[in-house]
Amino acid sequence: MSKSPVAAASATYRKAVNDIAEALDQEPSHSMYPSLDFETAIEGIPEAIKEKAIEWYIRGIKRGMAKATDLMAEGTIYIQDDIVRAPANIKLKVRTKLKGQDWEQRSVIVRSTEIGFE
Repeated sequence: MSKSPVAAASATYRKAVNDIAEALDQEPSHSMYPSLDFETAIEGIPEAIKEKAIEWYIRGIKRGMAKATDLMAEGTIYIQDDIVRAPANIKLKVRTKLKGQDWEQRSVIVRSTEIGFE
């Protein structure tokens, strides 16, 4: 598989279209233009769910930025020779709670290449 940004973005769009179709119990539609397929898939999601998804997306960004700051303070992610560096794998512990359920602790391993490191 290509490592080009365009190929990665296309693969991400296709995966998102597949996930949306599965959630809506539909067959995914793929054409030569994955970004347009994504836009079409999004149109099938009810507006209230879209707003909630965007709210959770923004929360995720904020939590990710806070965690990145913590990782820098701990020295897991650090600056050396004016370059930000990270280990190949970063193990995170997160707590999640779904409606009507108790808090659950999960371990997540993030490969540094997944977040932009080489």
